[in-house]
Amino acid sequence: MTAATNLVERPVSLLNPVERTVLTVMRHYLNAFITPETQGWRHAMAAATGVWGEARGLAIANAIQEFLSTVLQHRPVPLRYSDPLDLSARGYVTQDEDTVLSLIANMRHDRVTLARDMIGHLTDGRIHAQVVRTGLNLANRLDPCTDTGPPPKRPHLRIVR
Repeated sequence: MTAATNLVERPVSLLNPVERTVLTVMRHYLNAFITPETQGWRHAMAAATGVWGEARGLAIANAIQEFLSTVLQHRPVPLRYSDPLDLSARGYVTQDEDTVLSLIANMRHDRVTLARDMIGHLTDGRIHAQVVRTGLNLANRLDPCTDTGPPPKRPHLRIVR
C-alpha cells in the first residue's frame, strides 16, 4: 500500500454516492494498514456511520475492512491509493482504487465474468475463494438499491403527560 502516483483520469466527483463513500472508507483503512498510528480505522468507521447510520455503517465498514485485508493477503504488490488526508491527491482515483471499485460494482450488479476478471487483475491472475466470499459479502451489504442518504433519525425520549 503506497500513496499513489498512478492516477486514473476519473475525478472522485464523477463517482456515484455509494462509490464515493466506499472509496473514502477504503482509503482510510489502507492508511491504517500502512501507518497504524494514523488510526485510519476510526476515520473509516466515522465516514461510514455518517452516511449509513451507526448499525449499517459499522457493518459496511467492517465488510470493507475484511475485503481489503483479504485482497492484500492474495496480492503480490501493495495497492496504490491516494491518501485521504492529502487535499491535493484525494480528488482523483488511482488505477488500483478504480479496479477495486469496479470489482465491487460488478459484484453488486451480478456481472460474474467482469467481476472474475477484476479479481484476477487484483490478485495476479488467481481467483481466491476468500476474495470472492468477502467481496460478495460487501456487495450484499451494498445492494443495487442502496442509496446514501442521511442516517435514519434516532428515536428520542420525551415526556408524555
